[in-house]
Amino acid sequence: MLHEIELIARSVLLSSARPDAKTEVWAYQTLAARNPGYRGHLAQALIRRERTGLDLPVRLRLSEEAVATARLIDPVLDHHATDILIWALDALQHNLFEAGRTADAWAARREILDLHHPGLHRRCYVTDCYAGKLPIPVEDWAAAAPNPPAAM
Repeated sequence: MLHEIELIARSVLLSSARPDAKTEVWAYQTLAARNPGYRGHLAQALIRRERTGLDLPVRLRLSEEAVATARLIDPVLDHHATDILIWALDALQHNLFEAGRTADAWAARREILDLHHPGLHRRCYVTDCYAGKLPIPVEDWAAAAPNPPAAM
């Protein structure tokens, strides 16, 4: 039975008609449950789904799941692991700010600053997880606020 579900998930992802964001997340969740090599794809699918105009609680849950998944990616298996984690944290911090959880949002932003290094996004192609989105202004954040404001 589990093998059949994995075959269905692969078929959905390989079909000529690209699946909608919800179906794509399901397919990658199914595959990542048994194969850690799919975690990068799952994290990116969660970020894409988070951008589909959902309500804040759903976006927040998806971005939290994207961060948790990205933290599990083995950088030896996926050289985009740091990039994916940074983009997942970026989505999370935007949703946390919108939810009024400023201390948590600043902590996510601080983690982005700690992970980022010059040339990080230039050494690899940009995955479709964040294609079409402006780069994260990490350099501006670092120059403007070395110590984020305290939570209100």
